[in-house]
Amino acid sequence: MPDQLTITCPHCAFSRIVPKGAIPETATQATCPRCKQAFPLTGESLRACIAPPVAPAERAPDPPPPLQPPVAAQRPPQPPPRPEPRTLGFTFHGTARDYFGIWIVNTLLKIVTLGLYSAWAKVRKRRFFYGSTTLHDQPFEYLADPLALFKGWLIAAAAFVLYSIGTKVSPLLSGVIAIIVFLAFPWLLVRSRIYNAVNSSYRNIRFGFRPEYRQAYVVFAGLSILSIVSLGLFVPYMLYRQKKFVVENSSYGSTPFTFNATIKDFYLLSLKVAGGFIAIIGLLAIIVALSGSGLASAASPAGKIGALGGLAILPAVALPIVYFILMVYGQTAMTNLSWNGTRMGNGSFHSTLRTRDMALLFVTNGLAILFSLGLLVPWATVRLARYRFEHLELDTAAGLDNVVAAAGSGSAVGATGDEFGDVFDMQMDIAL
Repeated sequence: MPDQLTITCPHCAFSRIVPKGAIPETATQATCPRCKQAFPLTGESLRACIAPPVAPAERAPDPPPPLQPPVAAQRPPQPPPRPEPRTLGFTFHGTARDYFGIWIVNTLLKIVTLGLYSAWAKVRKRRFFYGSTTLHDQPFEYLADPLALFKGWLIAAAAFVLYSIGTKVSPLLSGVIAIIVFLAFPWLLVRSRIYNAVNSSYRNIRFGFRPEYRQAYVVFAGLSILSIVSLGLFVPYMLYRQKKFVVENSSYGSTPFTFNATIKDFYLLSLKVAGGFIAIIGLLAIIVALSGSGLASAASPAGKIGALGGLAILPAVALPIVYFILMVYGQTAMTNLSWNGTRMGNGSFHSTLRTRDMALLFVTNGLAILFSLGLLVPWATVRLARYRFEHLELDTAAGLDNVVAAAGSGSAVGATGDEFGDVFDMQMDIAL
């Protein structure tokens, strides 16, 4: 077996064992297969390079594999953080001085024009209150055309004239007109809600109302008759259905409103009002009965008559006060219940009206209007509006930036329904 030589590269120390006869005698240099550099092959160098055979395991190790990217970099993207809840407050910036100018002009012009100015008066009033009301520092707008309201007023006024003439000439004619108006009330109410909704806007986005005429007849006609027949037992249910109808057919742009108050809430509130009234009447009756039995032993007939007269005044004074307080409580609690049960998308309303404050407002407003011969009506109206909005908030997680306008939200609709309510003194605005 021929001798072997170990050739080692002086640059990278790479070595290889080759047979001695594999190196030509004329070769003077070699090229390293690893670092690709040439080095001389002289006899002196070869003798210096001759070494015992190197085992294959002693060869230079292979280069390490390339680094792999971190596993953390390959994780899927995380979802964006959830928005924090926000509370948007309502405010009312209108003043009694500003509204007095609008109110006095509207009143005088309606008198001078025999009511023809009513449509323009209504628009001016609503634009003042809408523009003075803000939500998160953004005002509302009322966009109705007074001429459209005037056309509806003419139709309603003609029907009212026929009804008035009928009461003088033919009771049958007036009765027929009254029945027609009663049967048309649900349709007129829906038309009124549609008209006012599409002409109300916030941040250039209009409100809306679905034309659910069949449901309106069930809620406002059928349940009204059922409440009368049942001697009032279905009144809380009727109120619940009416509030639910108004709320759940309303929308702000493409965002619908929902109503999550329950029938139980309405019945509990009604029982509190009725129970309080019955308890007060019973208490007064017991006081009068006990006092009357004690008077039987009175020595003087004149003193007895005087005492009885004083006791007779007690119910006459106490009952109106109790009735007023209970009615204010019922109205205030109903407003809070209706607003607190209303949601708009992911947001919910929160109303914190108090019976004590509302009663004080009603009393002071009434006295101011009485002693001013009606001139302080604007002042009283602004006070009440400011208090209501100062105690109303909208709790929302996503804000109102994602609300978009609904398709066809600016569609024209007649104002006849809204004007019928004014002319015939019907409650078209079923407020919360």
